[in-house]
Amino acid sequence: MGRIRHLAPFAVSVILLFALGCARETVMRERILDLRATERHSPNADYVVDPPDELRIEFLADEDRYLNRDVTVRQDGCITLLLLDDVQVDGMTPMSIADKLEERYSEFIKEPRILVTVTAYRSKRIFVTGEVGRQGSIPYTGQQTVADALGEVGGLTRRAWLAHAKVIRGDVDDPEIYAIDLNELLFAGDMKQNIMLAEDDHLRVPPNPFAWAGYQLDNLLYPFRSILSTFSTGEGLTRAGERTF
Repeated sequence: MGRIRHLAPFAVSVILLFALGCARETVMRERILDLRATERHSPNADYVVDPPDELRIEFLADEDRYLNRDVTVRQDGCITLLLLDDVQVDGMTPMSIADKLEERYSEFIKEPRILVTVTAYRSKRIFVTGEVGRQGSIPYTGQQTVADALGEVGGLTRRAWLAHAKVIRGDVDDPEIYAIDLNELLFAGDMKQNIMLAEDDHLRVPPNPFAWAGYQLDNLLYPFRSILSTFSTGEGLTRAGERTF
């Protein structure tokens, strides 16, 4: 009983720390959603289309709407449209594609007005790793901030070291590294931390020192897990007893 009484305050502390961590995780998720809602971005006119992006070709005049098409940029960089057959569009922005199509369609239509939008971003990626909801890559749309990327991967875990996030950009041998203080972004509203991301950027959120120590201990104990699990079963104990006798 004495030992239980001594352990009780420790258990309460652990439960409180866990509850505080969960509450903080919820607050961080809400702050990310708030930032994404306030940081409205217009479609990125500078996005460069490549295979296999998907495009919506929309004619603005009612009499030309029969020519509207949803198309996928093929591996040869072309799309196929009525009257024009194949049109090379890879390496072009949506606006420049629209200009090109208006010029081509002017042979058949008087003063065509065309809108080109990207409906599925599939050719470029951003990478998000560390203490986030879902590690991995997400589509690059050309207009994503740090908060946008975090929102797309399910936010941050309570183990995140908010003050030491970073964006890694460019050549892997000589990258540009941008320090991001998520404490300042999420809780102080410092929008300078909410930088615009580029194609192939790697947003990394490391574990805090306590979580890092826990991971190291976990790795240290990994080789012994199979032995411990064996001896935790009746079969393991039986075999141990057989060897003893």
